[in-house]
Amino acid sequence: MVKSVCYHPTAEQVFRLAKRRLPSISVGTVYRNLEMLVDQKMIKRLDIPGEPVRFDADTARKAYFVCKRKRAIYDLHIDPSKIKELIKDREMIDSIDDFNILLFGTSKSDPKERSLRKGQLKH
Repeated sequence: MVKSVCYHPTAEQVFRLAKRRLPSISVGTVYRNLEMLVDQKMIKRLDIPGEPVRFDADTARKAYFVCKRKRAIYDLHIDPSKIKELIKDREMIDSIDDFNILLFGTSKSDPKERSLRKGQLKH
């Protein structure tokens, strides 16, 4: 279900989608399966302060931009080799295997954003 949507769904949204296909499915089953998929690195878990946990089927290394004005989450693809260059104290780092970056701010009102993968925040 997470892979079938083009946004960053909450467990509740995944449950509602799954319920359409499997009317007898329980919320607990959905939560357990989402956590299992996260543990197996088949999906990513997004923890955004003040928001329900969200999930992302695109497991590529990237950052997320949370627009406070539009209440939207955008995927930001970042070259992993450039991450180390951004860190002031990089001499202590041998290698970076993964990263989890959340950026907060406001986005421009640009028609090009329609091509970006985004999700709406609930609040």
